[in-house]
Amino acid sequence: MKRYPLVFGLRDLIQGNGFLAGVDMEGRALMHEEDDGYVWIEGISPGGFAGTGTNPAEALESFRREYKAALYDMAEEARDFEAFQAQVRSFFENTGEIPAREWDAAVRDVREGRVAASWLNRRSADTPCHARVVSIDQPSADNNRLEDGPALAA
Repeated sequence: MKRYPLVFGLRDLIQGNGFLAGVDMEGRALMHEEDDGYVWIEGISPGGFAGTGTNPAEALESFRREYKAALYDMAEEARDFEAFQAQVRSFFENTGEIPAREWDAAVRDVREGRVAASWLNRRSADTPCHARVVSIDQPSADNNRLEDGPALAA
């Protein structure tokens, strides 16, 4: 089994109960290529969700879908923007100790040359993670930005 530590950036507009929110997430994930051919991507920061597929592209699509489904569930449960913002921050801070240690070990493997992935861009494993949730009171094209696709954490 191969492990790849990933850093990623995701941006979404989420509609909730009487609010529109922009969610900007810079996080970490761990991709596992299993011996049976399946690929799993497990959220580290934020944690508590995963995606799977028969190749990395399918697994990334599944990971993205599961992440967005979590945001939609939070928006449905939140009574207002402030409650949604608090839920997203709590979700982001949900990092388990064991998955975080596995991610750190995978970063060491990349840095020591035991794991390579030429099909992924590379970014520093020290890239700061964050979750920003802003209320969108006046939608504007200035708010549009492309997501940072997954990159191998090195």
